[in-house]
Amino acid sequence: MAEGGRRRVPVFVTGRQARAFAARRGWSLAASGPDTLELVRVERWLADPVRRRVPAGAALEAWNFFEDLARGLGATRRLPRQGAAHDSAYERLCADECADWTPDERRAALDLLTAGVELWASVPSTRGRRSGPYAEPADRRRG
Repeated sequence: MAEGGRRRVPVFVTGRQARAFAARRGWSLAASGPDTLELVRVERWLADPVRRRVPAGAALEAWNFFEDLARGLGATRRLPRQGAAHDSAYERLCADECADWTPDERRAALDLLTAGVELWASVPSTRGRRSGPYAEPADRRRG
């Protein structure tokens, strides 16, 4: 959604809020219920990837979400340019074979997911201030 020349991502706490938002615009939701990304699990892994096991399912969903988000915002340049290491890391992620990642595949996954978390944290919320692990820095909160 563009407001005042800036793109904004609507954020909802409940499925009811999402349905009401869509109904006001004459839209229908593609899914019958809300789905939750486990970005906190991905962030925990990113904070200590040597000692923590890759949460494959959460990381795969986050990877897909971040690519969709970047395309939707016209911000694909904010994610790393993907090459062969990204492709093979993604394939191993799909198969839950992250323990077999090469160092290049591991770095590719870390770089993409880190950039994705940073992109998500930078997106203005249409609900005002965010709370939790993706909260906007105090100096960005206005009005």
